[in-house]
Amino acid sequence: MAGQAAPDANSESDSALPIRADRDTLMQAAARLYGQGFERRVVARMMIDHLVPNGRHRPLEQRLSQARRRLAQWEKQQNFRDLMWTQSVVKLEMQTPAILKGVAMKAKRGRVDAARLALEITGRHNPKGDQQPAQVAVIIQGVPRPQAVQMAPEGPITIEATEAMISEDEDV
Repeated sequence: MAGQAAPDANSESDSALPIRADRDTLMQAAARLYGQGFERRVVARMMIDHLVPNGRHRPLEQRLSQARRRLAQWEKQQNFRDLMWTQSVVKLEMQTPAILKGVAMKAKRGRVDAARLALEITGRHNPKGDQQPAQVAVIIQGVPRPQAVQMAPEGPITIEATEAMISEDEDV
């Protein structure tokens, strides 16, 4: 039978040291934890060896304080907040089937608002009704044609208006 294998030179010495990760990878991991609903103090404790890789000889509370400070600085950066938002939306979208199942259960039990929402989601109900643009028809029948009256020295003269005169008035 074979005996125990000799330990690798890398396995024991590397296990005590944290794996070095670049800043972007750490920010993504922290944003993922924030997106899952963890608070800053919990994220700092979970990622302490990565956020504060140097100074392992210092007291834990001092390293935690430095990790929380680094996370607080990241929280002020727009790209970190965007990462958090993306992770939060992904988590919410993953819960959509359970949400819809809950809406369906409430609708089956008789909740009108839940039934209405379920029907709106499936496209079976439009809360605003079928809206079509209003049709406006302007019908002018039986209206006498306009007449132009001119004053002359002999008295008023009535002139029948022609289409050419009417089109000139419309331009004004």
